[in-house]
Amino acid sequence: MRRPALTVLLSALLALTSLGAPPTPALAVATVADAGTLAVTSLAPGLTLTNTSISGPNQVNILTADLAEPTLQPKYLSPGTVGATAALTTQANRVGAIAAVNGDFFDIGATGAPRGVGIDGGSLLHGPASGWNNVAALYANGAGSRGGLAQIFLDATVTLPGGTRLTATNLNSPDIAANGIGVYNPLWGDEPRSQVLDGAIRSREIEVTAGKVSKVSTTPGGKVANGTVAVLGVNTGADALAGLAVGDTVTVNYAPRGGDGAAQVAIGGNLVLVKDGVATTVSHPKNPRTAVGFSADGLKMWLVVVDGRSTASVGMTYVELAAYMKSLGADDAINLDGGGSSTLVARMPGATSVSVRNTPSDGAQRAVPNGIGFVSTAQAWSTTVDNTTAGRFTASANWGTSTYSSERFGADYRFADPVLASDSAWYKVNIPQTAAYEVSVWYPANAGYNDSTPYIVATTSGNQTVRVNQRVNGGRWVSLGVFNLAAGDANVVGVSRWTAGTGYVIADAVRITRA
Repeated sequence: MRRPALTVLLSALLALTSLGAPPTPALAVATVADAGTLAVTSLAPGLTLTNTSISGPNQVNILTADLAEPTLQPKYLSPGTVGATAALTTQANRVGAIAAVNGDFFDIGATGAPRGVGIDGGSLLHGPASGWNNVAALYANGAGSRGGLAQIFLDATVTLPGGTRLTATNLNSPDIAANGIGVYNPLWGDEPRSQVLDGAIRSREIEVTAGKVSKVSTTPGGKVANGTVAVLGVNTGADALAGLAVGDTVTVNYAPRGGDGAAQVAIGGNLVLVKDGVATTVSHPKNPRTAVGFSADGLKMWLVVVDGRSTASVGMTYVELAAYMKSLGADDAINLDGGGSSTLVARMPGATSVSVRNTPSDGAQRAVPNGIGFVSTAQAWSTTVDNTTAGRFTASANWGTSTYSSERFGADYRFADPVLASDSAWYKVNIPQTAAYEVSVWYPANAGYNDSTPYIVATTSGNQTVRVNQRVNGGRWVSLGVFNLAAGDANVVGVSRWTAGTGYVIADAVRITRA
């Protein structure tokens, strides 16, 4: 797919007008044969959110991550325990994620536990020895990360007195393999493990604390105490545990096996959509979809959510989704849980928490067990320009200087009478990178100052005007909003005298911060 040019999501609350500002480049909006206009928002260094309409019709949201960016770190999301579900917004805000998509298929309506493999911070959280082993995995790669598809398995043993070793089939799983043995640790949560038996005729559970059996029961428990693991066998797996008694020495070991090295983050899916550039031909009806893809070198990652089950967006088949992931550039891709689970959340520029960016087919977020996303350690770039900053403020002789108000920023501030003509004072700022920035202004407040002062922001899409009542909220930073600003050293924020408001128009200081 050809890459359309950048467009910008801006608040509809901002008035679109040009008041005496210097010219700014026009916004280029491109379309392709099968796609509508794309809107691209920078969320953090190395991470963007794209929203687009494509043929189908389909509404698609895409997180594109540069895994080589050292400040961008992949993150496994969860409610805090394996046997639990929560809205993806809750999970993302819990760990300070910038953006994420939903993850694994799960035991919906019962334990809520994921069916596949989950790894966070290099630690295996849950997974089976066989079945549901396809994952999207991310690995440390110098200061950044790299990713790809993998098959990761549970490698677990229970060593009995005398040295007999039993193979465990599941870790914190919503069900146990036939005649198998499941291991459950405190990460499991509060869910009763009677739900994981799946009709088994016999079950036996032992609890192991500090290498000794501390409890034996034929009834599965629930919450596992810190420092303890529960070992639950079903049918012949239960028979293998039958001879154990409290006080016996038992050792439980488990670790992930497989993948390309030690995965730091991994999340399970069902179907591999694209492998080494070859797309699947597996048939499946159109549905809302969530998928993850990687470039051939593993340094670029796409997290994609396709809305569905509506006239505005019908969803995709597996074949269509595989083709779409390839069109983005994915050499490998995997299908995650879809349908009502398909959700993409992002913390938009200027926001303090994530919000849902797609349209879930249930009409609202579905509680899900996990997700995959990113946190950022990037420090926000910020600069402040005062009316006295050398070479950074320009105004005509019509603007006077005052020290009257103690609410001023710095030594003094500028003022002028309102007129129905162009005579703007301008703040020049050297913007380091084209991206989203929050623009804030400082002014002293006074009942005689202007009640509708036009502040002009020179954005990549033209000059945006925000009117501020300078009779209130003085002596502090007042946000005008978040705007996409172009890289370069230029006049970025202006204060215009062209207003029907009454009272002096004030120009004091501005602050610009990378959102």
